Amino acid sequence: MSYSRLNEIYDDHVNLADGGLGLSLEDKYGLQIAHTPLWSTRAVLDDGGQGSQNLLQAHLDFLRAGARTLLTSTYQAAFNTFEREGYDRSHALELMSNAVAIADKARSLYCHKNTDVRPRDIRIVLSLGTFGATVSPMQDYSGIYPPPYGPRAYTRNGENITSFGDDTIGMEKSIQALAEFHAERVLAYAENDQTWDTIDAIAFETLSLAREVTAIRQAIATVEDVLRERNKRTKPWWITAVFPDGRCSETGVPGGDNIPAEEVAAAMMRDEVIDGKPLAKPDGIGINCTEVQFLPALLEAFVQAAQHVRGQEVKWPWLVLKPNGGSGEAGTWAVDVARNVDNMQGFGWEGMIVGGCCKTTHEFVDALRDVVVA
Repeated sequence: MSYSRLNEIYDDHVNLADGGLGLSLEDKYGLQIAHTPLWSTRAVLDDGGQGSQNLLQAHLDFLRAGARTLLTSTYQAAFNTFEREGYDRSHALELMSNAVAIADKARSLYCHKNTDVRPRDIRIVLSLGTFGATVSPMQDYSGIYPPPYGPRAYTRNGENITSFGDDTIGMEKSIQALAEFHAERVLAYAENDQTWDTIDAIAFETLSLAREVTAIRQAIATVEDVLRERNKRTKPWWITAVFPDGRCSETGVPGGDNIPAEEVAAAMMRDEVIDGKPLAKPDGIGINCTEVQFLPALLEAFVQAAQHVRGQEVKWPWLVLKPNGGSGEAGTWAVDVARNVDNMQGFGWEGMIVGGCCKTTHEFVDALRDVVVA
């Protein structure tokens, strides 16, 4: 048997998550944030109160559409992105906490007006992007990181690589640097007791590199040790990967083929030890920020990885699906997503969290509720 801590916070086998927050803020509320280092976190800044008010309304839009998992506007929130916006560490910590508080306020307001929904029925999930989401230009899709995080920084001449090849020392340094980055960021939210108590789970999103998956698992192992020392509660957490054009961005060797999706999924689940310490295992794994058309093949790869790593007799982690919405009709998109959810029902996933990513407005989530949750 296996057991996911997500079972402790979700009552339903399939839980409906929200959609694309950043682009919803731009498209519906007119916030000009995509060009900024902080992106959706930029809405937390005061701006005369308008930005945070729009963020609150965006969260409420998704709740009215049926979402019961709200991801915070913290995808690009890290000390280096705040520094590029001109904020020191103390101000960054305040704004990080504010982002969580706004999601919590939306939950409270919604439950106050809809008394049939309890606050515990709505879960606040801390959204954390990759290291690549915090550099300029953003590299969350491509995974081209500067040393020590990667083999070479991004260049416009096209000579960009994601693989270390035979450089095992470089690979090890990369994993360690990425683990330190992610551990520091998670622990920043734990500095404020109220903020940490509000967070129900943590989502590491849009992973394009298998080695960063490993680094996050190492980071969480460190974080959980620190939290136990501080007598603070640990949180369930999940990892979702992005597959542009249906493929992983990482290559096995410089200039080589993309590594298989099955390898990315296996890196999320298999037993691994670094420096004598076991890596933490996520409570959920999945796919986000990927076009719906690629889901069938990718999910087949995830099933194969789970069967190989976990086997048939052991329950698998929760499956998290948050594909892009695109420019099509919400109803058509929802039916396509629902078909993939139905196809996964017969396997060993302990549960599923289903929502949307880029271009999935609250209308898309509403349509998804009608075909997945109803």
